[in-house]
Amino acid sequence: MTQTRRWPLPLFAGLAIAAAFLVLNHQAFNGWFQDDELDNIKWVPLLPYSYFLLRLPDPRFDLYNFRPVGHFFFRLMSPAFGMNFAPYVVPIFFFHLVNACLLYLLMRKLGTRQWCAIAATAFFTLSAAAFDTYWKPVYVFDLLCTTFSLMSVLFYAGQRWILSFIAFWLAYKAKETAVMLPAVLAAWEYWFGSRRLKILIPFFAVSLSFGIQGLLRNPNKDNDYTFRFTFDALRHTLPFYSKRLLMFPPGGILLCALAFIRDRRIWFGIVSTLLIMVPLAFLPGRVFEAYAYLPFAFVSIALAAAASRVHPAWAWIALLLWMPFNIRRLRNERRATLDLDSKIAAVVSSMKMFADANPSVRTLVFNSAPAGFHDWGMTAGWNLAHRQIDWPVLWFDSADGRAALAAQTVAWGSWSDTPRRFTIHLRAKPDAAAQGKPASDLATMNNSNKIRTGATTTPRIIPSRE
Repeated sequence: MTQTRRWPLPLFAGLAIAAAFLVLNHQAFNGWFQDDELDNIKWVPLLPYSYFLLRLPDPRFDLYNFRPVGHFFFRLMSPAFGMNFAPYVVPIFFFHLVNACLLYLLMRKLGTRQWCAIAATAFFTLSAAAFDTYWKPVYVFDLLCTTFSLMSVLFYAGQRWILSFIAFWLAYKAKETAVMLPAVLAAWEYWFGSRRLKILIPFFAVSLSFGIQGLLRNPNKDNDYTFRFTFDALRHTLPFYSKRLLMFPPGGILLCALAFIRDRRIWFGIVSTLLIMVPLAFLPGRVFEAYAYLPFAFVSIALAAAASRVHPAWAWIALLLWMPFNIRRLRNERRATLDLDSKIAAVVSSMKMFADANPSVRTLVFNSAPAGFHDWGMTAGWNLAHRQIDWPVLWFDSADGRAALAAQTVAWGSWSDTPRRFTIHLRAKPDAAAQGKPASDLATMNNSNKIRTGATTTPRIIPSRE
């Protein structure tokens, strides 16, 4: 009699978690690009592949935040799919699920009970804590940084030092958040290794090199990208990330309270979270939920370890009680994201329609845009519509905008929320109108508020500021 082979529990659970994730987030395929993504799609495909190969091993701090691992995603996707958004979501979902698998393996490496590790993996995979990371292509930097960071810890735990170092390097080249990863490895070595800290010398040498270069060579002296080592910065950043990590205001306090439990696994998860948060804590001008993605992975480790000290059923009861609040948060995040996506899609589609009718008009001057759509996104959309790289987009009340209105025939753009449309028409040179020459016909370009329909025109063309 043939015995039926049973599926391993982790595989079955993994498939169930992946299915639940797809059900909760399938509407991501209906989204569209936002300003940073348009900017990356505009300029990254212009770089030769050799440039990525040269910058990957470069030990110098990049003054312009070029991240070869993350930007390579746009180098591959942009020429293949242009402005077709849905294909960009597929690899983002894939890497998020890969990260969940790596996190599960790391928890099991720590000796976390299987059912608790599965519950914590579901918590990480389904949480809205870092929603944008697996919805918006621009946060592929944080996504890949987490992938290689978790790989680095796993390789290190398996005493594969060279592979761990390579993964650490790739994590940093995806996002600078990984600069604190050697300290995480030191915590692992102290609590779970043989305390052979000499192994970590190359890791810390690289981390210190990039860290010192980042402080001394950072060209951002007084803007949102400037580190501010002040208590005012902490008062701004810590409450935000504390709330994001567990999705309610005192979440960070509750997490730190777990440190009173004498369990090295819990301590490792908490300390790793705090170490990774160090650069983020002093960047009050760059506070985004997606930045909590890597710290959130270590939070999940701490929670799984705490759950392992009680019956696993309690972990699943907590997960079930948490899920309705998480789903409500997901719906709110999804609604806001898709709303802005639809507005930006309408703007860029109107730009494309105008560009097809008036291909020689170089300059766009605008007096309004959707809230949340920044000037560099407007510039990227305008250039993508014309298949150009540096055609200007100017605010009407700026010095350059006033000069263009006084001396050029320009495109004049205006956004309206009701009805939702971006209207563009030609504005002729003042001197041409004064001589009685006929002004160009009014060209009003409307677009519906839908993101992807058969009537929406999106250019298949080739831009980040994340």
